[in-house]
Amino acid sequence: MKQLTRILWILFLVLYNGCSTIKGMMSYKVDPHLNRIEEVKPFPARSSVGFEWKKIEARGIEGVNIYRGNPTRGRQSLKLIGTTKNRYTTHFVDSDVKPDSTYIYTFTTYALGKESKHGSVLKVKTPPALKEVGFFTAYAIDRSAIKLLWSPHRHESIAGYVIQRSVNGGPWRFVANIKGRLMVEYIDTFVRRGNSYRYRIYAKSFDKVLSKPRKTDTLAM
Repeated sequence: MKQLTRILWILFLVLYNGCSTIKGMMSYKVDPHLNRIEEVKPFPARSSVGFEWKKIEARGIEGVNIYRGNPTRGRQSLKLIGTTKNRYTTHFVDSDVKPDSTYIYTFTTYALGKESKHGSVLKVKTPPALKEVGFFTAYAIDRSAIKLLWSPHRHESIAGYVIQRSVNGGPWRFVANIKGRLMVEYIDTFVRRGNSYRYRIYAKSFDKVLSKPRKTDTLAM
């Protein structure tokens, strides 16, 4: 009897989780009587886009759905990327965007498994990537050591730098993370005579956005 109860309990959990998954992936039917969201203010940044809208007064509304798409493909590319859990929420942040990119967004309200018609489609462009450091060079200081020097990035949002290396014209590979905007040197001691080396550096902001890269000339050891 205990074994049967245990089996039934496990089956219940499986079915419950399965139903929850289906509910989370459900497609909403359109209810033209639900309030639409027309006025949304976008606040684009390099790695995120913030949105703000007025509080929804209609009591029956449960929350807001946020859709994002590709402007070249139009409305057919719109996909659900986020949902607010109540009608009092008036802000949303999309943190899955890239610098110097264009996206389209639209918003709907939902209630009891149905949602409103799409609101106005917003076209949002994120700012371009940060510029590269102004100066970057590499030179041998020993038979098995190369010193890298660069100028500090001018933007105060920079938290540090990412250094990559190419050996004998091969693929770029990670070398080091440098902390601090004003730290402007690195010594690579993993080098061998007979090889050629080239380096590139990215400035990295506090919100983990990379600048454009700056490369050195090829250095033969």
